[in-house]
Amino acid sequence: MTPRPAVSQLVVSESVLGRGSQGTVVYEGAFQGRAVAVKRLVQDCVTIATREVELLQESDDHPNVIRYFYKEFKDGFLYIVLELCPATLADLVERPDAFPQLMASFDPKRALSQVTAGLRHLHSLKIVHRDIKPHNILVSKPGRNGQYRMLISDFGLCKKLEIDQTSFLPTVHGAMGAGTVGWRAPEILRGTPTRLTKSVDIFALGCLFYYTLTAGSHPFGDRFERERNIMIDHMDLSGLQQFDEEGTEAAHLISGMLHREAKERPDTTACLTHPFFWNSQKRLSFLQEASDKFEILPRDPRDEKLVRLEMGAMDVVGSDWHARLDRMFIENLGKFRKYDGKSVQDLMRALRNKKHHYQDIPDNVKRLLGPLPEGFLGYFTRRFPNLFLHVWTVVHETGMAVESEFKPYFDISDTP
Repeated sequence: MTPRPAVSQLVVSESVLGRGSQGTVVYEGAFQGRAVAVKRLVQDCVTIATREVELLQESDDHPNVIRYFYKEFKDGFLYIVLELCPATLADLVERPDAFPQLMASFDPKRALSQVTAGLRHLHSLKIVHRDIKPHNILVSKPGRNGQYRMLISDFGLCKKLEIDQTSFLPTVHGAMGAGTVGWRAPEILRGTPTRLTKSVDIFALGCLFYYTLTAGSHPFGDRFERERNIMIDHMDLSGLQQFDEEGTEAAHLISGMLHREAKERPDTTACLTHPFFWNSQKRLSFLQEASDKFEILPRDPRDEKLVRLEMGAMDVVGSDWHARLDRMFIENLGKFRKYDGKSVQDLMRALRNKKHHYQDIPDNVKRLLGPLPEGFLGYFTRRFPNLFLHVWTVVHETGMAVESEFKPYFDISDTP
């Protein structure tokens, strides 16, 4: 059994890293020769703080959850020793010029994937965080590989569900008090005795996604109008339009996370396996697999999945998808077979055939399409920004996702 460290092994400096509610102060310090953050809480909060420590001890065995080291009572205060981090996500988004080294390798999509993975870990332990926001996402010091990690921190408002619980009733104070203004789900704001679930974290996470991708904007507007807009379900995701086809996928994911009905929001696994997080190779392979699958479905009578694929074709491919493609490509395409310009399936077939015979394409057409996979995929998705998400939705909603060809694409172990 490891002996309890001596009190002298914890040194608390006068350098303040941050302040919280109810007199909480976070100092820079040292523990066993390691630079740490030291969270000091007043004696009146010891019961709550002790619970926070228990949750930290239970949940910190994950690369995207803040690491806990030690606790100590001294002079009427409880000191909690935590991993020291150079910045928060809010710092990177709102003051990027102040953190040039961190920003040099900052990838918003990678950061959001890590935060979601950390929250998935908490939810697997039946811990509801209840205060997901940019200031509670810390950025680690670089690891041996030089990479930074996003860490979920501040467990003061966490709720631990019992083994057989999937929901909980807020306390009289917690109904309107839990969480941070502008980051609370509508079911919290209503203040009625509605049972709450892990989905309150998904709502806040959706706000965090939009904030991170749009460099500090909020889907429910300015600070003073956010809670009113959350209550009336008035969101604006137009800031994602600058990202073209990826913005379309981000809007699809975030709008689901911000659904006014808690039961309609995706869980963390569904968020991580959403195509927003897929790389170009995975997207292109998926479209090819989907095209192959649709090709073998019955046509007489027409399989319902083929019917579903062509529903809303005008919004996906327009009145004639040939018109959106270069003449050089169309001429090369037409040498081998005819394609229906109104059909989603035929556009997928054209993409699949050119991908399959990419090495045989004339050099001038190959230069037009670009290299595999990014250039080739981008040639089509820039012209048809709704195509990929439309095909994914058909596969997902018609039950094809559980079939052997598609199961790996919806497997959490296969996320980038």
